[in-house]
Amino acid sequence: MVQLIFSVLYGILQVADIPAAPCFTCADAPAGTIFCDDFESEEDVSLRYFGYNNDDGEFIRIKGVGRDSSAGMRVKWQKGEVEAGGLQKSIGRSPDPYMKKAAFPEKDFNEIYWRIDIKHEAGWQGGGGDKLSRATVIAGRKWQQGMIAHIWSGGRNHSSNHLVMDPATGISEDGKLVTERYNDFRNLRWLGNQSGPTDIFSPDKTGVWYCIVAHAKLNTPGKADGVFEFWVNDTLQAARYDLNWHADWNNDPGSYMINAVFFENYWNNGSVKDQERYFDNIVISTKPIPCGCGN
Repeated sequence: MVQLIFSVLYGILQVADIPAAPCFTCADAPAGTIFCDDFESEEDVSLRYFGYNNDDGEFIRIKGVGRDSSAGMRVKWQKGEVEAGGLQKSIGRSPDPYMKKAAFPEKDFNEIYWRIDIKHEAGWQGGGGDKLSRATVIAGRKWQQGMIAHIWSGGRNHSSNHLVMDPATGISEDGKLVTERYNDFRNLRWLGNQSGPTDIFSPDKTGVWYCIVAHAKLNTPGKADGVFEFWVNDTLQAARYDLNWHADWNNDPGSYMINAVFFENYWNNGSVKDQERYFDNIVISTKPIPCGCGN
């Protein structure tokens, strides 16, 4: 009898040691997916992105740091550090041969959804660390931008504990490309930012995973019906359905559409201390992306 009890207990302990299956894998990517990275692949991360800054080995893939103890990307900040690495993914048609490894390089995408899962270590301080992600139109060889759908934290009149969507365009209201370079702030037309209500970067909200999904759709040429919205854990945070991203610029079939999505770690004033955060489950799709994960 005693031996039987020990056998049962041993079996229970063995089951307890088995890690839970990840709540998401690219094998279960939703319909419409054009790119997916759950970081389970052993191949070098740089083989999947045209831009990968590993921050001298501190923004890297590590087993066990991802969601549900899967593999993920570890971001390591030092106190005062501004840029801690990033990933740049190209999709569709682009004007610059540098933007290699594109998903569906012959296509044009006027609408995309994109996802990233993010966790900040327990005890994280300083808010969201500013730049997190953006979808953009690279409209010329000099990296002139036709639009930017920014997802970042804080900014003027917003708490750094909240995500903010901040749409901008490099196309004038009469349909001309006016930007001359990347981040050409002098010529960008800002369309009005909105903060989400969920304070995912507050000190008491750290140490858990959040699924962030954004959606951008270019306007019908000549109409102000463009879209930008985002969710946290399937809860809508902010939305615009009246954006004039491109005026009538896209009437020209040679004009470029959404062709890059960036995942960033850029803190304008530098990290307030040494600390880490983690990325997992990057998805880019033409259709809505559900989160389907608890914390």
